[in-house]
Amino acid sequence: MIKVSRRKTRSYLLQALYARSMGGINFDEPSFLLAFFDEATPSFLDSSYFQAMFTGVIEKEGELLTIIHRYAPKFDITSMPVGNLLPIMIASYEMLYLTIDTIPEKVSINEAIELAKIFSDDTARTMVNGVLNALKNEKTTISEAIKKDTLKARFFV
Repeated sequence: MIKVSRRKTRSYLLQALYARSMGGINFDEPSFLLAFFDEATPSFLDSSYFQAMFTGVIEKEGELLTIIHRYAPKFDITSMPVGNLLPIMIASYEMLYLTIDTIPEKVSINEAIELAKIFSDDTARTMVNGVLNALKNEKTTISEAIKKDTLKARFFV
């Protein structure tokens, strides 16, 4: 039996979110998965995590982008490489919204840094680490802003 891998699932999640950001609402998840695998859902993917994260990141994208903008003010998020944004969005969603599982913040941050190493340039990991540590330290303030519905921005179509 093949063991479910959250790390591999995060990697495919990032790629699916990237494809969704390029394809807009026409993104077809089953076709995307079949482009990578011989089956619709490979046994090593954590399907419930993938589904919760994929739909959740898209649903909360405005809030996530606002958080990135707030904690990476030197960077223009409209021109920032998607390979820098998505690891932060994935980890931020895990830390702020994910309800199907409790993931330690340190794990979310470390996994985001690993994704940035794979899918972005050398400078991305420093930015990813800085933004996510700031988020971790300001989590209460961010959670209050979320409840007040003051975080808005758009990335996905």
